[in-house]
Amino acid sequence: MIPFDDQNWTGIKLRDKIEIEITRQNLFYMQRQFSVAEYIDFFPYDVIGAMNPADNVNLSYKVKTITINTDAGFSIETDIVDKRFVLRNRSYTKGTTRYMSDKNIKPGDSIVIEKLDAYNYKMYLKREE
Repeated sequence: MIPFDDQNWTGIKLRDKIEIEITRQNLFYMQRQFSVAEYIDFFPYDVIGAMNPADNVNLSYKVKTITINTDAGFSIETDIVDKRFVLRNRSYTKGTTRYMSDKNIKPGDSIVIEKLDAYNYKMYLKREE
């Protein structure tokens, strides 16, 4: 049996925020598809759904969305596409593509996503000086 403490529960790391470092290698990809693959355990399992939402009928749960309030003055409502683990870009006017552009994200920057509760988050830019 795995002992319980405040940071671990059945082997899952409990975190209140993640920090995604932007590198030259991932900048192009992140501008188009915002990957959270390395941090998938940070999000609830029921926000992960099929690429085509119509295929979610085969799941044992109803796919929910999360709301991410950004420091760019708008919110993103999204779910996570299974297999690729990217935030679904539901709209270029309110999605991750707009966030990357509005904030002029560059290599060396980090994007911090902080958990407020299971389905509400805030996202902000951490820029190296």
